[in-house]
Amino acid sequence: MKTRWMVTVLLIASLCIMAGCSKKEEPVKPAAEPDAQEEATGMMDSMKETTTEAVEKAAETTQEAGKDAMATAKEVAETVKESLSMDIDMAKTVSDLKAEAAKMDVESLTKIAMKYKDAIAEKQATLKPLMDKLKAIPMTEKLGEEATTLTTKIKKLTESIAPLKERFGVYVDAIKAKGGDVKDLML
Repeated sequence: MKTRWMVTVLLIASLCIMAGCSKKEEPVKPAAEPDAQEEATGMMDSMKETTTEAVEKAAETTQEAGKDAMATAKEVAETVKESLSMDIDMAKTVSDLKAEAAKMDVESLTKIAMKYKDAIAEKQATLKPLMDKLKAIPMTEKLGEEATTLTTKIKKLTESIAPLKERFGVYVDAIKAKGGDVKDLML
């Protein structure tokens, strides 16, 4: 029985040794130190995100600056266009214009009246598309931003036409008083 007992113990011990020896363990990597390639990939991803965000912000800023510049350019162009096309004196009062018109001949009065007529026609031509746009806006959107902006522009143009017509009338009346022909000056 001692032999059996010894054979059994030896058999169990040999099986344990064989089972333990056949298994190869992989070396354990420390969790605190990431692989150099993984670290480089993480840094690249971080840099891509940062770069993408910076590019997007730059694009937004550029678009906003472009819109602001375009709006300013349009305002300047309108001001220049107004000053070049009118070539008329809006600083003088109507009574001063009447006094000057009384001293002028019909030819000079007609030239100045034509300038006023052209300025009025130009502003009315600018006003018409705005009015058409406003009419095209549905009633449900009349209080919206676009309609409000159009209404403001229309009001501004209408207010700028009224003094032109008043001054134009001064010259037309002076031409009539001097016996001149005003059929070419009708608006």
